[in-house]
Amino acid sequence: MNTCESCQSSLSGSDLTLPWEDGDNAYAYVTCRHCGHENIKEGFGEDD
Repeated sequence: MNTCESCQSSLSGSDLTLPWEDGDNAYAYVTCRHCGHENIKEGFGEDD
């Protein structure tokens, strides 16, 4: 996923948050720098 699910802008330069990094997120997500939408990245950085 290279574009935001919400605004379709590029996610280049946006912040990645790994699973459990903010305390209660089971999945990694990229916060769009344009609109703030959290784009879930299933399978990224998770334990098997």
